[in-house]
Amino acid sequence: MRTLWDSSEIKEAAALFNEILARSRTPPVSPAGPPGMEKVGGAVYRGDQLEEELVSLCSRGEFSGAVLADIHGLPLAVHNSPVEDEVLAASTSVLGESLEKTTRLLNQPNANNISMDINYMDKIVLRKFFIDKEPYYLMIISPQHVDERTEVELSISHISTILKER
Repeated sequence: MRTLWDSSEIKEAAALFNEILARSRTPPVSPAGPPGMEKVGGAVYRGDQLEEELVSLCSRGEFSGAVLADIHGLPLAVHNSPVEDEVLAASTSVLGESLEKTTRLLNQPNANNISMDINYMDKIVLRKFFIDKEPYYLMIISPQHVDERTEVELSISHISTILKER
């Protein structure tokens, strides 16, 4: 039986993330106030609201970047991507496929996130979530020492509200 590391999807994702970090990175955005209060909320368009939420997420969590994508890897919102937005968003679908296969192999149907160390300092975390039975991916680039779970869950709640508005 092949190990999960032998999976072509994981190797492809690892290669993408090595390319991402090989390029220069912009430091995380510093918070503009108390935690949770960074969201401006003045955006009219849904895409702008989603981008504001990613900015807020990165500020609160000290993340260096984030992307929200649909199941096909098409970007809905991107903040501070070290590569082209489409490349970062497409990598969500690669990791998403790995997550799907892993949940089946391990018989863990409720598993919804995957984390990958990129180097000794950084990691990427992909969180799959559903809105009206439609899957979405939120991926962040974060320092390894940061526990991202609370901030990611808070942002998913905000993102769900934005995407459910008609």
